[in-house]
Amino acid sequence: MGSPEYESKDYVVVIGGMNMDIFGMPNEKVIDRDSNPGVVGMTVGGVGQNIAQNLAHLDVPTYLITVYGNDYNGQVLKESCRQNKILLDYAAEIENQRSSTYMYITDETGDMLVGVNDMEICKQISPSFLKKRLDFINNAKLCLVDANLAKETIDWIGQNVEVPLFGDTVSCAKARHLEGILDKMTTLKPNALEASLLTGIEIRDEETAKEAAQALLDRGVQNVYISLGAKGILCANQWKKLVIHPFTTKIVNANGAGDCGMAAITWSFFDNPNRQLGEVGRIAQAASSIALESSKSVPNITVDKVMAKLESMTVAI
Repeated sequence: MGSPEYESKDYVVVIGGMNMDIFGMPNEKVIDRDSNPGVVGMTVGGVGQNIAQNLAHLDVPTYLITVYGNDYNGQVLKESCRQNKILLDYAAEIENQRSSTYMYITDETGDMLVGVNDMEICKQISPSFLKKRLDFINNAKLCLVDANLAKETIDWIGQNVEVPLFGDTVSCAKARHLEGILDKMTTLKPNALEASLLTGIEIRDEETAKEAAQALLDRGVQNVYISLGAKGILCANQWKKLVIHPFTTKIVNANGAGDCGMAAITWSFFDNPNRQLGEVGRIAQAASSIALESSKSVPNITVDKVMAKLESMTVAI
């Protein structure tokens, strides 16, 4: 890891997890406590890595600041990043530790039923670890943080990172890790459950979603995108709130669609920070649709494919 002079801000830094994902997708309705015929596979995943890979596919120079073990899975993770043009110059290989691993099972429609994560190694992404990389982070166009990081680390990022901060809440169990830096965030993308947890406002419909978004805006977030699943995405800032509805998509695998949408929102800011709120929402929905139609956690997304989706969209606002 060198200390060059950073003349260009034409890159994004993602700080977060990288996992080996093991998945099971049954052919028929799941029978509990029994063996279910289906497909079992392994793929590189993790919220930080998924978002970084999507960004790289969207032609954004992307540095993933993460950790991985010197085990077999770690070598596979490193090679995958090389093939997908994710830059690991500021990541670290940790001796004698298991690489992060995530296992999940879907139902017959591709929606996740249960997951188990073994992500102890992510604790190595500490304030002292990041301090050595701070100059590089602060010369990026933006920094994206996933909530798999320890709250202490995320709080440190909020206090020390000076470029626009984007946050992905990851899950209900992790969302609160971001509570201490909401006033530092340019963009936050929770789903309805995570937004309810952060605000104490139960999201039941579009109106309560707007109330939750306003609560997050009142706490300092500049742009809020709340995923409402089949009802769309609520896009909100201090001047405007609107729901961008999805269009008909044949769901193959729902795992990873949120990461793809987050990457698209990030790409939109990287490409043009002044895009209108609704247009960013439409870009996110187009990317999520591409992901839902793919069997992979990270689809073969490109800017051209997103634009083609946008051209085919009819959106009710």
